[in-house]
Amino acid sequence: MKTGRAAVQLLIAAVWAVAVCFPLPLTAQQVLDRYRFADPEATVELPSSLREVSGLACTADGRLFAHNDEEGTVFQIDTETGEVRKTFFVVEQRWYGRDRVFADFEGIALADGRFFLVTSSGTLYEFREGADGEEVLAVRYDTGLHEGYDVEGLCYDPGRQELLLACKQWPEGLSLKDLLTGAERWKKRKKLKPVFAFSLSDRKLRERPRFVIDTRHVKERTGHKKFRPSALALVAANGRFLALSASGSMLAEYSIDGVLLDAVLLSSPPHGQPEGLAMGPDGTIYIADEGILHGWLTRYCPLHRP
Repeated sequence: MKTGRAAVQLLIAAVWAVAVCFPLPLTAQQVLDRYRFADPEATVELPSSLREVSGLACTADGRLFAHNDEEGTVFQIDTETGEVRKTFFVVEQRWYGRDRVFADFEGIALADGRFFLVTSSGTLYEFREGADGEEVLAVRYDTGLHEGYDVEGLCYDPGRQELLLACKQWPEGLSLKDLLTGAERWKKRKKLKPVFAFSLSDRKLRERPRFVIDTRHVKERTGHKKFRPSALALVAANGRFLALSASGSMLAEYSIDGVLLDAVLLSSPPHGQPEGLAMGPDGTIYIADEGILHGWLTRYCPLHRP
C-alpha cells in the first residue's frame, strides 16, 4: 500500500514539474486574458483625414493600414505616433477611364499580399499596395449581400483561404407580419449577427454563414446587450477571432467555429466609438476610434509576448 501511495505521489510530482517547466502554450489560453484593457500601452491622435476611421489591418512585418468611412483611400500610419506615413488611392475602371472609388467602406483586410475593402452593402474591392500618392486599380466583387445586412467587419482566415464578413443584422426570411407584430422569431433574429465567408479560391460568397454571433451570450458575460460587430480580427497564433462592437464598446473572443470564449468592456476614455481592430505579429491589439475633429489609435500589448 505504501509503495502504491509513493508511486502516486511521485507521479503527481512529475506532472507538477512538467507543468512548471513546460507551461501550456498560449494557444490554450483565452486571448483576452493576456491584456490589461483598463491600462492601454498608449493612445495617440490620428490626423483629421482619419476622424471617421473605420478599419485597420496589419501586415506580417508589423505595418498598420487604415481607411476612412467614405473614400477608397488607404493610409499607412505610424503605430507609435499616429502620423500618416503614406497614402494611396483605390480606383476603378469606368467606360470613360479610371476614377477613384467612393462608397461606405467599413472594413479592410490583407490576404496573401493583396488588400481588400468592403462596403456596408457587402461589395468587395481587391487591389495591391500602392506607393505614396499612387492610384491603384481595383477589382470589384458583388457578394450578394445588401444594405440590410449592414456589413462592418472584415478579416482574413488563411487556414481556410476565406475572407470573413461580419454583419450587424440578419434581415432575410422576415415577413411583414414579423416586422409589425414583433413576433418571437423576429426578436430572436435581431440578437443574431451572421458572419459570412468569401472564398478566395473562386471569389464567391459561401451561401451559409461560417458562424453566427449570438449577442445574448455576450450579454451574459458583460451585462450589455447591444453587441453589434463593427470590426473583426484573426488571432494568427491560434486561429481564434476577436470581434469589436462600437455599440457599448465591447471586445469579444470567438473560437474558429464561432463559439464565444470571452468578452470584455472597453474603458471610456479612450474608447468612445471603436470602429477599427487589428492584431500585430507581436500580439499587439490596435483599436481605432472615430472622433469629432480627429480619430484615435489605442494599442494594447500582451502581458507575455507570443
